[in-house]
Formats: sequence, structure tokens, C-alpha cells
Amino acid sequence: MDRRSFLKAISVAGLGAVSVGVLASCAPTSQPGSGDNPDGADLTADIAFALFPGYLDLMNKHVFGPFTGKNSKVSIAPLEGPASQTYAQLLASPESARSIQGGMMNDALSWSGVKDGLWEHMTTADVPNLEKVPEELRNDAGTPWVFNGFGISYNPEKLPSGLDSWNDLYSPSLKGKVAMWPAYFDAYLMAAVAAGADSTEVEKGIEQWKKAKDNIGMWITSVADLHQAMDRGEIWAAPDYLSVTVRDSKAGMKLAMSLPSEGAVLNTYQLESVSGNSADQKKAMAGLIDLSLGDGAQKAAFEQSFLTPSNGDVTVDASSAQIEGLNGYSFTAADAVKRFYKVDYKWVGENTAMIKKLIEDNLQ
Repeated sequence: MDRRSFLKAISVAGLGAVSVGVLASCAPTSQPGSGDNPDGADLTADIAFALFPGYLDLMNKHVFGPFTGKNSKVSIAPLEGPASQTYAQLLASPESARSIQGGMMNDALSWSGVKDGLWEHMTTADVPNLEKVPEELRNDAGTPWVFNGFGISYNPEKLPSGLDSWNDLYSPSLKGKVAMWPAYFDAYLMAAVAAGADSTEVEKGIEQWKKAKDNIGMWITSVADLHQAMDRGEIWAAPDYLSVTVRDSKAGMKLAMSLPSEGAVLNTYQLESVSGNSADQKKAMAGLIDLSLGDGAQKAAFEQSFLTPSNGDVTVDASSAQIEGLNGYSFTAADAVKRFYKVDYKWVGENTAMIKKLIEDNLQ
């Protein structure tokens, strides 16, 4: 299939509405050797690569451009959209006719994809830079690209002493001042951990929240709404994402961030290669994933979005991301091992309906 036919097919399939491009003209910016075909032969492949919204320029500069600069017969169509949209499109297509060859995926859907047989497993033989990701941060559902943390954001004017534990959210002084998520479950898993149980014993965490139900003054529908309410002082604390809290704090909002003593939840931005790819497509996906774990893409993800590199050899200027409450978190893989808690997202995916019902029956 030629370039025009390929892009037309993607457009007809409804996959190219956000952003589609072929990037052979982009200037390489990677370290020598990255993106080379391991077999030394020319690759011929059309790749539709799924991206989370907002990462197109980063991937063009540090991954797609360098790769196509060394593999001129590979064309790349970046497809921006939420992980749920990508997953639904993959699930609806037979393995022999996948419309997407790989890309970015979140934790929960990565594990669902294992169950549904969607992914081609990648090893360090396929992706050499995977060797630099600490073992404690790897998983069997994909290749970790970067990490976010899920801890507790708070208004430092209302809580000048900060928060040290997930249990601090139950304080009577926070009556009506805590916001909680109805659809993201990490806070309830960590409530179980803080109660001395395993994160899979989520009912024990929800039981703790049932006792402190009066503290819930808002159910979160978006991070933007949460941060505005916190900035106004209507909400004082909430389970929240590290990257966006740092971003909005740096923008002038009254926000601080705690990585609790029990750990903030490790959120992994995964990279996947889809099952059913041709041999050349698989090699191309491996090369693209390897470049994504290289210095350039890793540092750019931190600089753009305050995400933690998965590559343990990469260091960043963490001073640019320090806000009240972080206590010197270095935004490195080594520090993520110490300060993040790795929940069982495979179990979460298998028990989503049960967890949601527990929340509805006991807290809403």
C-alpha cells in the first residue's frame, strides 16, 4: 500500500481525524544508533501510532523524525486520542487487519489488552533501553514509557502543615472539604493499604471512607474543576495526579502536593506493539519504543508534562518542578521506586464493576 492509500484508509476508518502525518522529513535528534533496524536491512512498513493528546510535537522531534531519518521506507501516521478510543478501535478489528500498529496506553487498558490478546510482548532483545528501566517498575502488560504519581493535592493556605498519610484525609477538620473520584479507584486501594491491608482488599479501604463520608464535599468530574475549587478554598484536599498538580501550581494556583508515607500510586504510561503486525512492522514498533525510552524523549516528557522518566539513567532538573509538599522528589526512576506504590492493575481491571458498586452503595 502506498502512502496516499494508507492515509486514505486510516481516514475512512475514522482514525485520522485528529492528526495524521508522515514524518520522514523530520530532522533526527537522537543519540547515534537509536532507531537502527537491528537486522541491518531496510524496513518497509506503514505504522499508525496512537498518541495521548498533547504529545505529537514531542514524538515528532525525538522519536518519529529520528526513526524515519534512518528508515526511509517506514511511514508513520500519528493518531491522537484517548486510550479508550484507541482500545475500542483495536478490539473491533480482527488481528489480520489491525488499523493501528501500536502506541500509548494506560495501565488498566494495557492489562485488559493482555486478556484480550491485543499486544505483542516486547523484551530487552527487542527494546534494548528497557534494560535501563528498574525491574521494580516494569510490568508484563507493556513497556513503561514514563510515570505519573497519584498522591494528595491540597491547598497550602488551608493546610499549612500539609498531609503525610492517606489516613489524614479522614480528619474531622476536613468535613466537607475533601473531593473524591467516583471513577478512578486508586485512592480507595491506598485507603486499604493505609489500613494495613493489601490494595486488592479494597472493601477495607471503602469501609474507612464510609466512616469519614461526611468529609466528602465534592465528587470530581475533571481535574480542571477540582483545581479551581481548591484554588478558591472550597476544597482543601483530594487524591490527585502529580503532573497536573505541579503544572497548575506553577501557573499560580494555590496547590501543593503530598506523596504520602504509604506511597503515591505508580501510574505508568505504557507503550504497546499490537499483535498481528508484520515482521517489519514489529521491528519498526520495537525501534520506535526504544527511541521513546532514549534520553531525548524521556527528558522532553518531564520538561513538557512533569512526568518521571522510566529510564533509570536519565536525570532531570527537578528544581523546575518543586512545589510545596513534594519534599525534594527528584523525578527519577530510582526515586519512583522509593516513593511510589505499585498496585495490581490487572486485578483492578478484572474487578472494576465490583469496586464501582462498592463506591456507589457506600459513599454516593
